[in-house]
Amino acid sequence: MAIQRKTILVIHPAPRDQADIRRLLATMGHIAVTAAGRRAALKALGTVRFDVILTSVGAAPPGSERSFVQELRAVAPGSAVVGIRTPGPGAANEAWMGECDATVQAPLSSSRVQWALDFELRYFGS
Repeated sequence: MAIQRKTILVIHPAPRDQADIRRLLATMGHIAVTAAGRRAALKALGTVRFDVILTSVGAAPPGSERSFVQELRAVAPGSAVVGIRTPGPGAANEAWMGECDATVQAPLSSSRVQWALDFELRYFGS
């Protein structure tokens, strides 16, 4: 299957990781925009349609009944949401990870990301 260029919103709080992920996606032929947190991500989603949202942030913010993944779906209903699984204790992340369309294990590699994007292509169209 030929790789199709995707527009991808990367939500990650660490600037160095954002830059690394953006470079990885660019080498794969995709267009990536980064957001450092919830507010920046929601603002970006209000102006651009993304094919995929790749996020390491997804749990409900304090005092909220909805998870961030649910907020993303409300603002960008046609975008696939892919959660970034980080090593370590995952109990706190399991709930929102279960809401994602796919997950990818950190550290990210082109093969891991491509698997998640292939999932997105199969289930969400091109």
